Amino acid sequence: MGGIYGGKDIRPISQKQDSLHGLINTILDKLPLGVFVKDAEDGFRYLYWNRFMEEITGIGTEEVEGHNDFELSFDAIMPAEERLGLDRDVMETGRTIEFSGKISDAYGIPKDIEVTKFPIVLSNGKPLLLALWRDVTVRNKMENTLRRSQVLTKMALHSNDIRLCSIFVNPDSKRNYDDSVVQVNNWLPGKEDELVDISWPRFAARVHPDDRERHDEAFRKLCSGEISEMKIELRVKYPGMDHYHWRESSATVYERDERGRVLVILGCTINIQERKGQELNLEEAKHKAELADKMKSKYLADMSHEIRTPLNAITGFSELMAFADSDEERREYYEIIKTNNLLLMQLINDILDLSKIEADAIRISYEPVDINGLMDTIFASIKLRMPEGVQLFLEKGSCTCCFGADSIRLLQLINNLANNAIKNTKQGSITLGYTCLPDKCLEFYVKDTGTGIAKDKLESLFTRFVKVNDYVEGIGLGLAICQGLVTKMGGSMHVESELGVGSTFSFVLPSHEGESDALFIIFLVYLVECTVLAYLFQPAVQAVEQDRGVFADCPGLELRETYVCFDIYFRELLLGKDSRLLVANGIIDISFGYHDGKLFLGV
Repeated sequence: MGGIYGGKDIRPISQKQDSLHGLINTILDKLPLGVFVKDAEDGFRYLYWNRFMEEITGIGTEEVEGHNDFELSFDAIMPAEERLGLDRDVMETGRTIEFSGKISDAYGIPKDIEVTKFPIVLSNGKPLLLALWRDVTVRNKMENTLRRSQVLTKMALHSNDIRLCSIFVNPDSKRNYDDSVVQVNNWLPGKEDELVDISWPRFAARVHPDDRERHDEAFRKLCSGEISEMKIELRVKYPGMDHYHWRESSATVYERDERGRVLVILGCTINIQERKGQELNLEEAKHKAELADKMKSKYLADMSHEIRTPLNAITGFSELMAFADSDEERREYYEIIKTNNLLLMQLINDILDLSKIEADAIRISYEPVDINGLMDTIFASIKLRMPEGVQLFLEKGSCTCCFGADSIRLLQLINNLANNAIKNTKQGSITLGYTCLPDKCLEFYVKDTGTGIAKDKLESLFTRFVKVNDYVEGIGLGLAICQGLVTKMGGSMHVESELGVGSTFSFVLPSHEGESDALFIIFLVYLVECTVLAYLFQPAVQAVEQDRGVFADCPGLELRETYVCFDIYFRELLLGKDSRLLVANGIIDISFGYHDGKLFLGV
């Protein structure tokens, strides 16, 4: 019998070995990894199979020991032939082999397994192959999750232009924390993933000079512990950029020492350029709306005054006419009433014109215009209204005087500019004229030697309700009307002025000579349509003979023969009258042509 004597274990060797063997088995069974041993001299048959291997494969130790891979069936990453080849390679080379793969455990649950195989030799010289299985499923999931998180974070940082930084503060700083070190990502172009260590002064230098004081003050407060977090908006320019852009900068104290002093500050900046632009646009729009509201209020006050002035004159002198003592006195009152009535009508027409222009409801009718003849007419009309001491001149261009335009609106434009010049010119001269430009464009101008216009008013001069001179009559609609009409006709308006010297108002218009061709096309469509209808509905059509003068009141339209078929709507379109003209008796052969501004029809 064995036992312990004198502090010595005197048990038989066999008992000691059995005890050690049991201890080793217990330890191996408790390990969180699979362990198995193969006999390299006996066809790589299994000698040992721990509990982990039993649980993961569902095969017990008694089923495994004494068998090789060809006699067992379990999910072992690779086929038995490949496993045998690896085992031989390990034993022949003496090197350790590692590989990994996926299996399904005894319950059909997928597992990620890492395998390590290496040779061992017992004291008696017997060669064995030891293998370890590690279940890395959880670890791989965590690593995959971490990698996905890193990728998503990187995508979020780049897509939203987010920059991160860590600021390492020296709590014993003698330089007002300027010796702090900033570790920042995305600092250098093309090196977005690299962390760069830079000094605080260099980091802060990226901030716009107008924002730097606020930025540095917030940083000092963080470093001193006065505040624990901050958020400010500022303009920043990073290396590689040629302009500043708006960013929202946030920072918070992350780590302190045992005395509570700040050691590490974490910060980030977000690109808010688009949002800031929207805010600035809203602010500008608000300012414009407030200004427009003030101008509207002033306009209503001015308009009320302007309307009340002629109305009071009309009302007052109408009453006085009833008590006039003589015909001469009555005529005098009549002329005053007439003048104020014209003034009131002009005011109302200006308001209506401006309303139509702003509602895009004003009609422009283009036609060939004799510009020289039109300028002569305007000159003669304006000359009658010229104040004493002011001369009127007319300058004509050297190009062709036939121009595609709306003669009524062109007359209105030049008259408005001339009237404006008359109001602001007390001596000197006013010059009307036009010059020829390339691409069939004309530039019309009105020059005066009047009071001129201050520079601060030039930008808003063509805005409604703005007056050139507050001391002259009117409510500031004339130039706004001119701008609207010129824009409607595809042109542009300009002004040059100097206080005490005078002003030159001009506008450029393109020729619209081809616009009348559209009328011809419209007419052709109507003509063909109505001819077909007349043929299809012959019994219901009344034959009417008309003479050649049926369209005599329609400029530019002439009939070759006496029989024409077309629809009521087109005649109404041309003449503005409610009439009907139909012809039948078979298929009508219609001919047409367009020449010298006239549309010719024949049957």
